Amino acid sequence: MIRWTVEENLEALTGEQKLCIIDTGVGMTGEEMVKYINHLSSSISKQSTSGNFGVGAKISAAPANPEGLIYMSWVDGHGYMIHLHRDANGQYGLKRYPSGEFWSHITNKPKPDIIKKHGTMVILLGKHSAHNTIEPPENGRMPRKWILRYLNARFFKFPEGVVVSAIEGWENPPRDQHRFLRTVTGMAPWLEANSQARGNMKLPRTDATFFWYILRDGVDLNSGHYTPPGHVSALYQDELYEVVMSNAGYARLQSFGVIFGCERVVIYVKPDNTFAVTANTARTALLIGGEQLDWAAYAAEFRENMPQELAAFQDQIGHKAKSSDHRAAIRERLKTIQELFRFGRYRPNPKGAHTIIHVNSNAGGEPQQKGDQAGTGSGSSGSKGGRQGDLYALFTAEEGTQAEFIDQNTEPQVAWVSIEDGSRAKEEMDDRAANYIFDSNLIKVNADFRVVTDMVERWEQRYSNVPGAGGSGGAIEQVVREWFEQQLIETVMSAHALRKGGKWSTEEACRLWDENALTAAVLPRYHIDVSIKRTLGQKLGTLK
Repeated sequence: MIRWTVEENLEALTGEQKLCIIDTGVGMTGEEMVKYINHLSSSISKQSTSGNFGVGAKISAAPANPEGLIYMSWVDGHGYMIHLHRDANGQYGLKRYPSGEFWSHITNKPKPDIIKKHGTMVILLGKHSAHNTIEPPENGRMPRKWILRYLNARFFKFPEGVVVSAIEGWENPPRDQHRFLRTVTGMAPWLEANSQARGNMKLPRTDATFFWYILRDGVDLNSGHYTPPGHVSALYQDELYEVVMSNAGYARLQSFGVIFGCERVVIYVKPDNTFAVTANTARTALLIGGEQLDWAAYAAEFRENMPQELAAFQDQIGHKAKSSDHRAAIRERLKTIQELFRFGRYRPNPKGAHTIIHVNSNAGGEPQQKGDQAGTGSGSSGSKGGRQGDLYALFTAEEGTQAEFIDQNTEPQVAWVSIEDGSRAKEEMDDRAANYIFDSNLIKVNADFRVVTDMVERWEQRYSNVPGAGGSGGAIEQVVREWFEQQLIETVMSAHALRKGGKWSTEEACRLWDENALTAAVLPRYHIDVSIKRTLGQKLGTLK
């Protein structure tokens, strides 16, 4: 049994509230606790799928509690205590007791009622003696239930026979009916009880098992006891790491191929290469062979092996999104400036009419200008660009290879999504114009974005005397969407062109098509408005 609650003795004596964690395990003697704390570093180095993970909690809790952590433990009815704290020099260590030892005997008076002959209690003292450590951390989620929410969000499930509970209503007096303990279950039982479909699959390339869930529509999320769907996490020893949720969660789900209905999907990734898996010291992230998890690789393999139920769910939601029927008109207009995009690439062909010369554009760099400030435009010519790369560039051959020109179609697909038809979650692209999903080459456009709706309203007012011109799906809405759509398509295609020029990394190019960038792309409205006016004049007649 494990219980997160208020330490009752201190509260009764002083009225101060300190968070404590109580367990009914085997307990430790004073000497064992000293040895345990003093060997944290060696224990950490051995962390693996079979290592001791209790130490991580002690380390992560210490910086937040410079006043200290009190460990009380009972073995065969005998009590022991140690005090881990930060001394005057800022160093963390064990407090020495008058006996000269770093541990002390204690009576059974402070022993919690759930501990009989053996068990342990850890008390968090906080930043200072008056610090109320039961209160939620700053900016914590669900402040009145933060402990329950934290534990449920942190654990996938608990071993059979282990019962975990957390206090609620601690602001009420002891024994008050509104101050009680609620059972902590972890995410798995809740997800299983509320899923319309779920499953898991082991994939060989990344050597990982993927657990996926599709939550039922209308699941009650108001309690705040659990992390809401629309999140992705790593799973290790039934603990959850690197959880991303809300917009960040939607973005990661979309990289996994979950384009629509993100707010109802959860994916957990469990690395199976057990001997190489470790957690960082604070137990916030996983490492494989000392390296961070390769989320791009996990996403790619999951996309390629999308579970049938999840694919069907995507189709169901995706059909609600309004696909673009403006592509032909947009494509014809873009053809007139196609040479500006420079999307062509060359494929080796012995009979081709063109010759490729591979330029080592990153070998050295531009000569540096001497001066006090970078970018001032003044100063004399400095040393040449990097020379080490140039040294190896001397060995490159510029004979070239015969090739033929290929048109590479990078024109993205477009889907208009909205809250009204259920194709967009409320939090998704909130007050943002669009989201480009690189792996799917898809632009999701927010039909509820006020810049778009304001433009529709503007032209509906001007053509209010034309029957059928306004309203959902009307000519005005379609024309407005067509021109905003073209602006977004041009932005993404132009960003791709820059990326292929060799001066932009993929990471840098992604900033050109993220939600903020695409929103900025449609904010200048003069030319869009002029184009809309011209097109509507052709369709509905020129305004007098």
